[in-house]
Amino acid sequence: MMAVVLLASATGSPGVTTTALGLALAWPRHCLVADCDRDPSQAVQAGYLRGMDNGGRGLMSLAHLHREGTPLAPELWRHTLPLTQAGDRERRFLPGFSTAGASRLFEHVWGTLGEALASLDERGIDVLIDGGRISPAGLPPGLVAAADAVVVCVRSSLRSLAAARIHLTTLEEQLRSMPTPTPAALAVVGPGRPYAAGEIAAQFGLACWLEPPWDQRAAEVLSDGAVEPRRFHESGFMGRFRADAKALSDRLTRSREASAVAVGAR
Repeated sequence: MMAVVLLASATGSPGVTTTALGLALAWPRHCLVADCDRDPSQAVQAGYLRGMDNGGRGLMSLAHLHREGTPLAPELWRHTLPLTQAGDRERRFLPGFSTAGASRLFEHVWGTLGEALASLDERGIDVLIDGGRISPAGLPPGLVAAADAVVVCVRSSLRSLAAARIHLTTLEEQLRSMPTPTPAALAVVGPGRPYAAGEIAAQFGLACWLEPPWDQRAAEVLSDGAVEPRRFHESGFMGRFRADAKALSDRLTRSREASAVAVGAR
């Protein structure tokens, strides 16, 4: 059973995009990273993909198909870019918006996109959505409805946690309003700087599912396309992402299996 994970943050630069990329490169199955940040920055294309031309592929090309009445699910994969060129697992990227304000033109497309992303389950592909910041209205409902879980990235500094407390209230209200409950959890980027992940989880009343490492030099490979150090993928930095990716994948698989059993028992 495959999964859709929606990653988001309360403020800028807590590590959502880097976390999504790190998880994707370590994910135990085929996966897609979807850039659904409503405040566009093209961080992946300009950073990790080092300026790769998207060839007109991405959210806006899907919006064009939607306007024409073309179903998105069969077309989605063709509008993605490769994150890696080798290996036995496909790792792809769906480019996001390229102009400010473009997300306003996408409001009526989020639901259809969420359904298309969830449909990749049929092909054995997991999805990691970079949802960017939580707005005053929350996250796009179509993405929340498609997600098996929402993971909020925070740093362990007081400044990051103060902002998270403000915006988590909005997100939790949105999740409670959804027809089907969607679990929320934390990803504490750089735990222990200065607060431990356990302390933060207790303060917010949310489980900490991920603890992405704090290593600025290694992170620049993902965030800025810096040259990979020797044996980068065997490093402790990527080892932490492998552990987090496997734990999250296993957790969501168990949750889906339990849900399927519960539905079958009705």
